[in-house]
Amino acid sequence: MSDIFIDQAGYIKIETNAEYRFDIYKAFKGALFVDAGNIWLVNEDPQRVGGKFHSKTFISEFAMGIGVGFRFDFTFIVVRFDVAFPLRKPYLPEGDRWVVDNIDFWSGYSRNENSVWNIAIGYPF
Repeated sequence: MSDIFIDQAGYIKIETNAEYRFDIYKAFKGALFVDAGNIWLVNEDPQRVGGKFHSKTFISEFAMGIGVGFRFDFTFIVVRFDVAFPLRKPYLPEGDRWVVDNIDFWSGYSRNENSVWNIAIGYPF
């Protein structure tokens, strides 16, 4: 069974997103996207070791992912269905953080361990 990560809070948040949206058919739309970033603490916390922001190393602690989504855009409401795959996991040991090679669409294990599904209402930005 995979680990369940509870959302973590932080005082410093850096993120960037790029999304390409395109029409498929009438109210049915598509999107390709990439996300990168992370969150940090201002002070050390013994319960979240390694969470403190360091100006010299924060870029090496960025997570990165890519994804595809479908949107039902009814003008007054947008319903989104997205699936994303991590490209970089900053919590892994140095040298093992890029996980592009772990994406295998034909493997059930890889789809379960390396995909994130989201259903949402409205656009994220």
